Amino acid sequence: MNTVKTKIYQPSENGTGSGTGSGGDLSFNGERPISREVIGLKGVTPTGSNLKTVMENVLYPAVAPDAALTVNDPVREIGASTAYTLNWTVTKNTNPITGIMVDGIAVTPTGVSQSGTRSGNFPAAAGSFAKAITVTDGSQSNTKSVTVKFLARMWASNINKKTGITDADILALAGSELREDRFRSFTNFGGGGLYPIFVVPVAFGMPAFNVNGLTNTDFTVVRSNSPFVNANGATVMVNVIVFNNIYNSPLNSLAIV
Repeated sequence: MNTVKTKIYQPSENGTGSGTGSGGDLSFNGERPISREVIGLKGVTPTGSNLKTVMENVLYPAVAPDAALTVNDPVREIGASTAYTLNWTVTKNTNPITGIMVDGIAVTPTGVSQSGTRSGNFPAAAGSFAKAITVTDGSQSNTKSVTVKFLARMWASNINKKTGITDADILALAGSELREDRFRSFTNFGGGGLYPIFVVPVAFGMPAFNVNGLTNTDFTVVRSNSPFVNANGATVMVNVIVFNNIYNSPLNSLAIV
């Protein structure tokens, strides 16, 4: 037992205890870093003046409150609605919740788990916007965030003509996608006696094409840096590119690079 005492009860260096035995000062000292080679424990100072407190701090450390945040339509086309609704939840773990900030605005905490919504409008229908929630119990905090992006639409499709491409022609095309860049790959693309057509936002840069593993330069930019009014009424500058030949059979592979 003396061996156990010298490990758990650390005597003071000067032996200031009043006892007559060899144990010295038997007050517990939790202000020592853990020396055992355990990931997540070595070097941690648990604090505490008695064994119960130290063991609580080591084995059952306080857990920060949780937070969750969602937003409607996180990916939108440029020009779409700027209205948003945030749905948030905070969950009490060890200690009562003492503070909640949703989108920079304080919410009165109940101390326990709670949830709510917050609505507003983004300042523009283009770009990216981040919203966040932070919850704290006074000593530990948790933050979650969401981002809404307004993206341009790009088309990789087929058409029955290669000149006189109007905005209405583009809006009628299949094969569109909201994107942040132009880089795409396809298998079995096109065919049916149609011309491959690509409508690429100018902000993505002028594309090049690989067809069946080979560079293809047999195309015409029929609209260059051209204003295009999308389905939301917003104007996006685009390049409209049409291959010069029709393809009766699908291309095995097509890459936009």
